[in-house]
Amino acid sequence: MPNIIDIPSPNWSSRDGAAPRWLIIHGTAGGSSAQAIGNYFAESASQVSSHYVVGQDGAIVRCVDENNAAWANGIITGPAGTSGDGVHHDPWWDTAPQWGGLPNPNPVTISIEHVKPDTDNASALTAAQQAASFALIKDICTRQNIPMRAANAQGGITGHYSMDPVNRSRCPGTFPWSSLWTYLQQGGKMIPTGWTDNGTTLTAPNGHKVVQGFRDYILSHSWDANDYPIEESHAQNPLELSNPDLGGGTQQTFRFSMLGWTAASGVIFEWLGQELLTVRTQNEQLKAQLATYQNGSAVSAAIQDLQTVVTSAQDALTKLKS
Repeated sequence: MPNIIDIPSPNWSSRDGAAPRWLIIHGTAGGSSAQAIGNYFAESASQVSSHYVVGQDGAIVRCVDENNAAWANGIITGPAGTSGDGVHHDPWWDTAPQWGGLPNPNPVTISIEHVKPDTDNASALTAAQQAASFALIKDICTRQNIPMRAANAQGGITGHYSMDPVNRSRCPGTFPWSSLWTYLQQGGKMIPTGWTDNGTTLTAPNGHKVVQGFRDYILSHSWDANDYPIEESHAQNPLELSNPDLGGGTQQTFRFSMLGWTAASGVIFEWLGQELLTVRTQNEQLKAQLATYQNGSAVSAAIQDLQTVVTSAQDALTKLKS
């Protein structure tokens, strides 16, 4: 798991001995960052919270400890039926324990908010946000023994719309459910579409292979399937012409990007644009030097020709004098 930022919220309740059985996915329908949403949840006056918030930059904020119930889900609304139509909730919620006469799901759930700046939750997760979210979901499900599948009466993963179609039919809105199920089925590996992985080697459709740390990086970073390798990994020194202090290491170039590795830094996402600009600058310098050398050769040849003419003239003058 990446580093988690703690912004504690006072808005939580005891689970009263209940264990979380469902993981609920939410969208914020507004907001700029995970930290900003966390700060809002930290206000007692907001009267709302979730366990985690995942920002578009991949930052994860923890607001409520998993041992406690966050105030993210409210009550179950609408009649039982087929969820997702904005009218019905999933029927298995009716079997949830009752608290205070209302089917309150908070004590049996863990909630994850995803920052979406648009108010209708229509925007897709960014690559960094998806990678952080998927890793967090897998981590929570593993530790809390929550089934890593679509939710049913025994537990699992679903969206807020599943229980509150009246007020939250657009929550979480656009979410990569299919990619999440594939990720969980593959044991937390995000194999790019069309690529294959045998456990040690990731192979792109063009036949180039990715191994070791570069393979691990791709499998955990929502890699673009079209960003396939155009060479095998190899030793490179310096690793970056634009940053020679980085030293030597291992490098592999892809269609849109470049990965590097050093013993000190591990795998790094190299700045391809900065490298290209450096190469162009060096190329222009070499062309200028070549032109200078070429001009120097021409001058040298002209001098030699002039010396030949002078020598011939001197010979002719000597002959005339004799």
